Amino acid sequence: MRPTTEADDSMSKLKLNITMSLDGYVAGPDQSLQHPLGIGGEQLHTWLAPLKAFREGHGADGGEVNASTPFAEDILAGAGATIMGRNMFGGGPGPWDGDSWQGWWGDDPPFHHPVFVLTHHPRASFEMDGGTTFHFVTDGIESALEQARVAAGDKGISLGGGASVAQQYLAAGLLDELVVSVVPILLGGGARLFDNLGDAAPRLAQVEAVGAPGVTHIRYVKAR
Repeated sequence: MRPTTEADDSMSKLKLNITMSLDGYVAGPDQSLQHPLGIGGEQLHTWLAPLKAFREGHGADGGEVNASTPFAEDILAGAGATIMGRNMFGGGPGPWDGDSWQGWWGDDPPFHHPVFVLTHHPRASFEMDGGTTFHFVTDGIESALEQARVAAGDKGISLGGGASVAQQYLAAGLLDELVVSVVPILLGGGARLFDNLGDAAPRLAQVEAVGAPGVTHIRYVKAR
């Protein structure tokens, strides 16, 4: 029998897809411009990078099709907007150094819809090729979600991470669906997904688990 959960309708729902090591880290230690996923953190995505679905989204040909393919396709499927943290967008901490940094994704980012970047430092919105527009939100996670819902219309919203942003939305009870892709590595340090929740940790119901080469995908929804 399926657990009692929130309604299955994905419209206007906030969903996070994230990869985690066996010891609970979604990024390695010492994140920097040189190591955006921390030391050793690039190992987290060895299941994703070879996939045809991932390569096509980044303008490359070829690639594999396996049991992970639906999960790769699901990362942005049906999303009309994305929310992410400053670390995921990149560019270093502190005030913005002009407008030179435009993200990790080149001239045509894979989002192709509005992206709302949580930051403490104001910056003007700008549009990239392919329909991606980056907006910078300085007044908190609820404001970012409200703006994303307006932008997404009747589509869902993708939460891009990283760990701190995911924790904030989890603690606030605002995350509707969570897909954790667990890879068999030990990072030994870095950013944990489920830290800093305390008594605010939400109840989650597991609704799917799929094994694939080098990874296990586990889908949770917010339980009633």
